[in-house]
Amino acid sequence: MAANLLGHYRLSQAVVASMRANGWGRIAHLSSGLVEDGPPGASAYVTPKAGLHGLTRTMSRELAPAGILTNLVMAGVVVGDRQLPEAMLQQVSAAAATGRTTEAVEVANLVVFLCSTANGHITGELIRADGHFLTPA
Repeated sequence: MAANLLGHYRLSQAVVASMRANGWGRIAHLSSGLVEDGPPGASAYVTPKAGLHGLTRTMSRELAPAGILTNLVMAGVVVGDRQLPEAMLQQVSAAAATGRTTEAVEVANLVVFLCSTANGHITGELIRADGHFLTPA
């Protein structure tokens, strides 16, 4: 709960006053598509993430009139420098429509766009950046 919901909430609250004063701001929360899939055994992870989805939508309605746009990016499985067992890597790759894991730069590029002046009207969105990943059964 502390990391996956309260941290996002507290950090957002810490910056909102200065964003309001500037009449402009962007907030991008990071989450997971697992919230939509609800895989068994993941309730401790999924529950606070689901709260984060609700927080994003609520903040959007509250803050957009002040010029602050709030969105959420659902990142896929990002391997990075981790060494995953080959069987696991194949399973998570096959679970994505693209047939591969997500690259960190793909998530980062989306967050940069959402937090830039190029984003002038997207708010309250829960955007998947996971190659349309569906939790393996």
